[in-house]
Amino acid sequence: MYKAMLAGLGLLITGCSTYQAVTPVDRPDHTDPLVAFQVPAGGGPLGNYGANGTLLCVVVNPVTGNDFVENFLSSLRRRNFEVKVLQAQTSIAACPVVALYTARSAWYWTAYLNSADITVFRNGDRVGKAIYNANRSAGGLNLSNFVQPSSKLDELVEQLFPGMLPPPPPPAGTAAPAA
Repeated sequence: MYKAMLAGLGLLITGCSTYQAVTPVDRPDHTDPLVAFQVPAGGGPLGNYGANGTLLCVVVNPVTGNDFVENFLSSLRRRNFEVKVLQAQTSIAACPVVALYTARSAWYWTAYLNSADITVFRNGDRVGKAIYNANRSAGGLNLSNFVQPSSKLDELVEQLFPGMLPPPPPPAGTAAPAA
């Protein structure tokens, strides 16, 4: 009986997975101006960290149900990208760095991120991709529909552009380190 329950639990747990795959964007070589991001003098709007104000143009797929665009843009801005939204049929050569974004929502007690596809191009070449699909589980209990869409998109963006969040502020009551 114990082995049967353990096997059933194992099948239930393995059926709970969603599909997520990310190929991160490599940081550009700032010694080569043709390869490097186009960095404005003085850093980005939030200072010198992360993307340093790199212009990232976002092309949003006009499909019905392409939701959570503002969550995606907000996640990019927190990493100090200067974000510009382009029309749907814009060429990937329109900006030095372009992200094609498609996301779909679904409803199960609350709206959740059903799928997302983010492809990043630098100078027309594909340099990164993030795919998420909550429906590719093999059945069973799927808890991915209880994850907040903003959290899942932030996770995808962090994996796509690793290490670009600002440093955390010092704890309250402590002095900032001297330079």
